[in-house]
Amino acid sequence: MADTQTSLFGNECAGKGISGELALRVQLNRPLTKVQRTFNRLVGRIETLRAALACETRRLDEGLAYWAQHLHPRQLRLTALRKDILRALAPYIEHPRPLRKNEQKVLQAIVADQLDTIVRTEGSLLDADLRTLFERVHRVSFDNAERAGFEEARSIMEEAFGEFGIDIDLSDLQPKATEESLAAKAAEMAERVRKKCEEEAGATTRSDRSKSKRHSAKEARLQQADEIRKKSLATIYRQLAKVLHPDLEPDPERKQRKSALMQDLTTAYRNRDLHSLLRLELAWIEREEGDLERLTDEKLAVYNHVLKEQVDELQWELDELPYHPRYQPIITEGGPFGICRVLDQKDGRAEAWRMDQMIAEMEARLRRMRTDEALVEVRSAIQVFRAANHGRL
Repeated sequence: MADTQTSLFGNECAGKGISGELALRVQLNRPLTKVQRTFNRLVGRIETLRAALACETRRLDEGLAYWAQHLHPRQLRLTALRKDILRALAPYIEHPRPLRKNEQKVLQAIVADQLDTIVRTEGSLLDADLRTLFERVHRVSFDNAERAGFEEARSIMEEAFGEFGIDIDLSDLQPKATEESLAAKAAEMAERVRKKCEEEAGATTRSDRSKSKRHSAKEARLQQADEIRKKSLATIYRQLAKVLHPDLEPDPERKQRKSALMQDLTTAYRNRDLHSLLRLELAWIEREEGDLERLTDEKLAVYNHVLKEQVDELQWELDELPYHPRYQPIITEGGPFGICRVLDQKDGRAEAWRMDQMIAEMEARLRRMRTDEALVEVRSAIQVFRAANHGRL
């Protein structure tokens, strides 16, 4: 399948056809069997999913590149302006006498809201003077507040796992944990969940076995199919390795072609990628031997079982791709485009324009706060915030 360049922000994944090189074709007066049709359908589905996965990855990477080039610098500028405005407001928090009591309350809410925005953006509050301001507003140090929030989140996670019957201890996680320790804990949690699911599946299987002999027979067939599948992967590899090994080929041109095929074969076998192994096998059989009858329905039935697993794995990978931490700025709630939305051209330009408007407004507000009209500007900000939060303040 040709690897064509997609346009920036474009969604060209839909409608991609499959190569069809691995599909079994109807022979004269011999229609395809049900197993052969299933084989073709699964092969086509795998090729379609792989193309969609490559296209979606490219689309997300292009969106991330746009964010890094156009939006992230604006986000940094906005954060710097928020900090400067908070520093300009700090004297009115420390010495609030020029303001009425109800204005003081609203101003504290403004400062708290802007501090929270900075924490969400940067992940913490690093500036010492802003930490002092945080303590004045919240009456608690930032470290203690951060620790309390972390412990609450940790407790909620432990309770959530407990509801599923999984006893997990997260007490070793700390607010300033390294990425390595967080990744290790996440892997441990995933393993616990996996084992729990296996235990429940095993319990269900044992229960079903005691209820019906049919389940026992089905389990035996699945186990046999699994053994045949493993044997088939190794068999395909050994058979092809014998005929594709370049050291056994005297013809220079065929030797070069076999060398490339042997590399593909080794990679496919190492990844337990039946789809790629089958492509190599069928291509070689058709080119060199012209005997596709060697793929019996019994052999194809085993292949179909493995191909179905590959379809499920690829579909899961495609569904989970947008949730990868790499794409957090353009797809999660913490990014500029909301949950489960991917950056496109319209979103990107609209967001850049919105951020430019915010930057211009905040720069103008900051300039006014550095003049003799600072108190007037503070009261204006209080009125705007109060109107936007009518009923809360």
